[in-house]
Amino acid sequence: MSVNTAAMVARERFAEALKAARIAARTPQGESVKQIDVARAMGRETVDRYSRLERATAWPDDAEWSIILRALHVDLETSVRLDTMRREGMAIGQGRYAEFDDEFPESLLQFVAWEDAARLVKTCSANTFPALIQCERYAEALTLAQTGSPRGDYSVTRSVELRMKRREIFEKSQPPSVEALFSEGALHQLVGGAEVMAAQLDSLIVDAKRGVSMRIVPFGASATPVYMFHILEFNGADEKPIAAVDSMTGMTFRKVPKDAREVREFRRTYDVLRSNALSPEESLEMIITRRKELTRAA
Repeated sequence: MSVNTAAMVARERFAEALKAARIAARTPQGESVKQIDVARAMGRETVDRYSRLERATAWPDDAEWSIILRALHVDLETSVRLDTMRREGMAIGQGRYAEFDDEFPESLLQFVAWEDAARLVKTCSANTFPALIQCERYAEALTLAQTGSPRGDYSVTRSVELRMKRREIFEKSQPPSVEALFSEGALHQLVGGAEVMAAQLDSLIVDAKRGVSMRIVPFGASATPVYMFHILEFNGADEKPIAAVDSMTGMTFRKVPKDAREVREFRRTYDVLRSNALSPEESLEMIITRRKELTRAA
């Protein structure tokens, strides 16, 4: 039986946040709230059921959830955040990314789930555009070129479908802030030919106008991106940033607190590259100019 990796990640995020909320909680008498206190409020004699929630092996049903929120005495902000994580996480479990299980590396699907939950996504690439801002034709042409597969290959089709599914985060009622940083070389690498590149640049212009921040590192800059990596930040104070690096076989993660030093280094590297990049307005103008050049050359 396949494991819905994205759902598992969502459940783990919720479990960690729930545990953090309980540890921070205090009763009206100022005492800490233990698992058994919440379990008893749920009408349970043992912690077994509630413990499963903090161990990410189950979701609370609606009745349980109302009781848990009251038992934890959480403030409105925490209540809304936990409720949103539960609602969106359970939706993932009902199939948001389940169709891709067993077709891609587990680490990639873990990344997709975290990306879907992030409030801020910083994505960096070199001479190609980051996957999150690729249009369908560009994604297909790039994947065909990188894999050497024939057009119509099933694995290529599914890879493109996953990338397009990821782009649905832009349609959420509260989409994350997204900043895409890449080299000017990405504008000139003719992935799929001039027609495909024109479609990709048109897509970038649309994305930029709806709030995606494009940051292009020009050829004349003293530093340029050399590999693909991402930094994800979340709403909750208990959810620390994650750095992720692309590889040929999946994703490698660095998480706080275990990898705090490495996460700081990724953030520092990103900030250095960002300081060498054009502003979003200048970057958009460069994209528009390059689009016009392709039209004149056609």
